Amino acid sequence: MATQTANRRLSDRVPMGVESALPWVPPPSSQSVQPPKAKRGVLGKLVLALLALIFLFGVWQIGMKLYTQANTPLAQVIDRKG
Repeated sequence: MATQTANRRLSDRVPMGVESALPWVPPPSSQSVQPPKAKRGVLGKLVLALLALIFLFGVWQIGMKLYTQANTPLAQVIDRKG
């Protein structure tokens, strides 16, 4: 048994952290160690999809307005020269 502990790293032999501070507390159960599951269902995904569509529609509208404002003066200049 002495050879097994002699071959271990020093960091494995020295107790650190919560293990040494509270030795009488049992280890956590496997259920408490797992991260909580997401509770957002189909309705949440539908709301996010709808918000994304509204956002994309707004960006498209802004792009069309900027295109129209930039195109109008250019069309007048081209019409005078043509």
